[in-house]
Amino acid sequence: MRYDDDKDPGTAALAAVAGLARSVEALSRDVAAMKSGMQQTASKAAVARLNDTVSSLGNTVASFEEFLARIATNRADTGQRRSGAESPERVRSWLGMPVHDAGAVENVLSELLPWMECIYLRYATAREALPPCWLWHPEIVEELLWLMDAWTAAYEGEEASNKLVGDWHDRQRPGVTRRIGEYAPGCDVLVHRDDAGQPIEAVPLAVAADPFVTWWAEDRQTQGPAPTEAHIEAGRRGDRAQRGGLSAVPNTSAGGQR
Repeated sequence: MRYDDDKDPGTAALAAVAGLARSVEALSRDVAAMKSGMQQTASKAAVARLNDTVSSLGNTVASFEEFLARIATNRADTGQRRSGAESPERVRSWLGMPVHDAGAVENVLSELLPWMECIYLRYATAREALPPCWLWHPEIVEELLWLMDAWTAAYEGEEASNKLVGDWHDRQRPGVTRRIGEYAPGCDVLVHRDDAGQPIEAVPLAVAADPFVTWWAEDRQTQGPAPTEAHIEAGRRGDRAQRGGLSAVPNTSAGGQR
């Protein structure tokens, strides 16, 4: 038996095993007949049949070994590809773009803007939810960049499929459109909510993070550390002076290190 690439590997393996079993059964019958008295009187035809059976068995075993070797090779190749013989392409993020790299930012927008015009804004709900000031909202650009890359993977990627396309239409695009409407309700270029040139919001009470390291790492079965009076006051007034963070890690709020 020879392996047929058009057959399912599991089906081909079962057929090979079945052929091997039939050959072995025939050989066993011939050998048993010879043992029962044909040793001295076996005809040339019987001996020829036995030789043919043995030869057929050898061919079947050889084919089966070849088939198993091909499966092992295919699995090894697949495993090598999955193990990262080639480094996987990094998922892009607008919020994670490198600082001071205008070229990288320009490249992203040069892809995103035409895609939005040709694909995303063809949907009425997308046009209705997208505020004119969307470029001022990094969280909206982040969503749209991800959605564009998901569309590309579904339609044009190596694993493109109707299933991925359906997921994009049924779940991903509606989800992004809904969240964009939630991020900037009623926002517009003329009445943009955020003050130009102002620092972005600091993480609330980041200066209180150090005690939480010990609590969560070693004693999370109890309630967290109690807030101090300074923490309470800073939290009430939204004090920007309370920027800071873990003493053991870099502070990038001003683009530098602590």
